[in-house]
Amino acid sequence: MKAVFVPTSVFGNTPGLQHEWTQTVRAAGADGIEIRRELFPPGKLPLAECREANRNSGLRCIYSVPLELWDEAGRLNETKLSGVLEEAGILRPEMLKVSLGHFMAADWADPGEEAIEASGVRKSSEVHASRNSGECLTRLGELLDQYRALHGPLTLLIENDQTPHGGNAGNLKAFFQAVERSGLGGVAMTFDTGNWLYAGEEPVKAALELAPYTSYIHCKHVVYSEDNALQTLPIPEEEDASWRELLAHLPEHAPRAIEFTLPGPESLSGYLKMLRQAPGMP
Repeated sequence: MKAVFVPTSVFGNTPGLQHEWTQTVRAAGADGIEIRRELFPPGKLPLAECREANRNSGLRCIYSVPLELWDEAGRLNETKLSGVLEEAGILRPEMLKVSLGHFMAADWADPGEEAIEASGVRKSSEVHASRNSGECLTRLGELLDQYRALHGPLTLLIENDQTPHGGNAGNLKAFFQAVERSGLGGVAMTFDTGNWLYAGEEPVKAALELAPYTSYIHCKHVVYSEDNALQTLPIPEEEDASWRELLAHLPEHAPRAIEFTLPGPESLSGYLKMLRQAPGMP
């Protein structure tokens, strides 16, 4: 049976006590909850309270943090990631979700691919960038291994966000290819069905390219408003809806999540049922 998750943002974007939603989420039939760091109130983060509420309700947990994994210089955001991993050590989610950030595909070109100058010599700047990039990926693996040794399994999820860099399908694919080449395990993708339009990408093409790396799916409906601005809406029921088409190209085993503000809490169970029943790629 397909697993469905509920991000706490579906109840509104006002910071509050997210652990108070666990019983509502469980009663609606969800398998898990997505705790959003940006929705914690100021002060000490109530991570332990969320952990205990999740355990008492039997909900699986994903921790979503608005962190760009690679900074503007194309380096691993190590200090911030280390802090987030400390938080995860308290919350104990099974997955930690961040965005890609300023990962540049050109810096990660496979030396065996077409990266050689006409003279047959690779540019020294390219070699330097590739070496530094590899070191960053090694360090990422070390940080994840340290966490797992202390707290147990954790999958790092990289989501396509709404920015031109973090939502670039080519950069995302290059990142996951680099992860594969390095042998780094426990790193996968959150595929957001609506963010591609914000980033200027073609959603179906992205699904075909990135399905092999996808382990979690955010579902929403994005359309142009009357003033030609993109807006996020609840997923429609129609059989030919775009979100259903995208799910058909994505792994059926990947948990799905609602990623839009609910019209009301009473509508939650209906949307969860829609997500659970929609077919995916076997």
